Amino acid sequence: MLSRGRKYLLSAAATSLAASLVLFGGPAVAKADPTTVAGAKAAIAQLEAEIGHMEEQYAEAKLTKEAAEQRSEALKADLASQQAKVDALHEQAAEFARASFQSGGVDTTTRLFTSGDPDSFLQQVTTVAKVDENINQVLQQYQAEQANLDDLKRASDAEASNAAQAIDEMTKLTAEAKEKAAAQAEVLARLSDGDRAELTDNGVATGASGASEATNATTRQAVAYALAQVGDAYVWGAEGPNAFDCSGLMVAAYRSAGVSITHSAIGLSGTGRSVSKSDLQPGDLIFWYSPVHHVGMYVRGGMMVHARNVNVGVVKQSVDSYIKAGAPYSGAVRIVG
Repeated sequence: MLSRGRKYLLSAAATSLAASLVLFGGPAVAKADPTTVAGAKAAIAQLEAEIGHMEEQYAEAKLTKEAAEQRSEALKADLASQQAKVDALHEQAAEFARASFQSGGVDTTTRLFTSGDPDSFLQQVTTVAKVDENINQVLQQYQAEQANLDDLKRASDAEASNAAQAIDEMTKLTAEAKEKAAAQAEVLARLSDGDRAELTDNGVATGASGASEATNATTRQAVAYALAQVGDAYVWGAEGPNAFDCSGLMVAAYRSAGVSITHSAIGLSGTGRSVSKSDLQPGDLIFWYSPVHHVGMYVRGGMMVHARNVNVGVVKQSVDSYIKAGAPYSGAVRIVG
């Protein structure tokens, strides 16, 4: 019986299998006979690479969306404050304008000759000149603050546009990946039960047993968390508690140990300390493909835990078997230690 998370999708592919099995810039994998284990292995590996690439694009779009939304939210407070400032200056300028209108618009020379008390009037002129200076300062400040408000509005609109574009990209990628996943399921469905088990269970360990050999409490916790998720579902953009994508599992595992890392395989590949394949320790993150678009966590004894794909979910699998399955090893980093 297949374990939880390994139930296969049996729906037909949304597009033809041949169209779904095209290499990025290479020959079509569809030339291989997908009804044989060897042909199915090649087809599944190619589709898995393509889905992984889409997953990374999805993760980057999600980060773009979240960053744009955060900046937009911050701008809302700035906009409110700036609007209040502009409104206050507008009211002040309006008061000056009303006072000037009420004076009748009579020029200073006329008012001097018609005044019954020239000395008193000249003192008033000095005061009026000061008021005029204040009016000019208010108007200049109003214009400057209005320009700042316009800049903030443009920035806010730009962030809203960035978020909308990222959401559109995520929606498109999700639809395309579902087609690829359906094509994977169709390849698997054409095989016999025995051939399917041979293909999917190669190097995959059952259950989540195996104590961590991590050298510090942080990595022990991260590894323990990742192992506990074996059998959970694979869902794009998810980072728990019951479903994950590849980098989402890493985020959740290290978050359980109090460490914050980015939800992106390629982003994670540039963090921590680079380690060689021969020096892997529990808790190290292992990256796949070039450019990087998949990540797993080394646990012990040549094994890793990763959210592999929608067909198998989170699995514990040997590093070497994943390489043999067609996933190019790309390097590893140590997050802690």
